[in-house]
Amino acid sequence: MEVAPAKILIVDDAPEFCETLAWLLTDEGYACRVAGDGRQAIDMLGQEKANLILLDWEMPVMNGAAFLKRRSLRVDLRRIPVLVLSAAFDIEDDAVQMKASFLQKPIDFARLLTCVKRLLARSLE
Repeated sequence: MEVAPAKILIVDDAPEFCETLAWLLTDEGYACRVAGDGRQAIDMLGQEKANLILLDWEMPVMNGAAFLKRRSLRVDLRRIPVLVLSAAFDIEDDAVQMKASFLQKPIDFARLLTCVKRLLARSLE
């Protein structure tokens, strides 16, 4: 029996970054979807859950902090791990306090892949 690939939702307002990240992760065997901001991500998660969320911090409409606050209010979304990917170096503590992991941009793909595997292993237990 074939196992379905883990579902990753990439939430970032930079289309080129999302496209590259989705391509790289799909090549590693993950199923990726993309949302351009936190509000769109909440809507998408209402239709289909993800096993992991990769979240930019600074976005229009609904930024990463607002998304994490909204997520904390939703029992159905609370257990989905979130990895914040941001160039802002001073938000790591905020992300961790909001129950998210953090990785600094620019992204080292090998390090990202290690984080993705670790977070998915925890969420799929």
